[in-house]
Amino acid sequence: MKRIASLLLMVFFATMVFAQDANDVNLIMANAKKKASQQDFTGAIKEYNRALRMKPGIAEAYCGRAEAKYYLGQYAEAMHDVNKAIEANANEAKFFTIRGMINAALKKTDDAIADFNKAIQVNSAYAEAYVQKSQVLFQSSKEKEAFELLNSKIEAMPNEAALYFGRGILYSLKQKNEKALEDLNKCSNLDAQYNVYNVTLAKGTVFMALQEFHDAEAAFSEAISIAPNNALGYSSRGKLYYDQSKFDMAVEDYKKAIECNPDNAALYFNMGMAYFKQNDKRNACERFHKACSMGNNNACKMIILECSGK
Repeated sequence: MKRIASLLLMVFFATMVFAQDANDVNLIMANAKKKASQQDFTGAIKEYNRALRMKPGIAEAYCGRAEAKYYLGQYAEAMHDVNKAIEANANEAKFFTIRGMINAALKKTDDAIADFNKAIQVNSAYAEAYVQKSQVLFQSSKEKEAFELLNSKIEAMPNEAALYFGRGILYSLKQKNEKALEDLNKCSNLDAQYNVYNVTLAKGTVFMALQEFHDAEAAFSEAISIAPNNALGYSSRGKLYYDQSKFDMAVEDYKKAIECNPDNAALYFNMGMAYFKQNDKRNACERFHKACSMGNNNACKMIILECSGK
């Protein structure tokens, strides 16, 4: 009896440990997703690494890490991870969609379309696959086909927020800003939590195109509050201030953007232009030299035109 009791205790404690490990992994995965939603992709990768160390082979962790690496421009590593996810589970539409996005970034358009089609085959109701496919079609000069795809899907799935976001982006690219704003607002009304950062940035860009500067500033500021360590919110608001001749405020935002992303040559050039508009050639030329050394041709031209001997 004592031996049986001992065995039962061992099973009980082993079960408790397994349950605790599962809870820990779930908590880590939730934290990784939260960091990704805040555009903290480096932080998200660290969390996904922790999850995979604790429980190797989690397909969702491989996919999440692949998506984070995609947004950081680490395409080869992202492709490796998403393929691991697909090997573990070939019945998840999101995995093929992420691989399609990576292939699109690598200019492998046919492979990207094939991946989006596979995602749709796996789950015909997965709206994100249609959105990403429409973006690739649009960029491939198949604008009519891109709009037709989203229009047909919106008719079939009128309550899918992602579809309106996708069409809103296409309208924005076509400079049909009123229609873009209508779709972006529809997206938010259907699902206030959908892709909040990118929806907010997109609204700011549309407001700026419509010269509704107060609303644009509010949108960019909201994006910054969502993801304070992402350069794009600061650079977008910096561009808004620059266009309004608020050059001192533009400089401050470009400074913050550079703190978030010091490897972006365009940020140094834009900051240089803001200084230049304030007749501060010393600071302007310093940024132009930095941007030029990083391969920004516009900065190199400004050096020739304005920074001789500086």
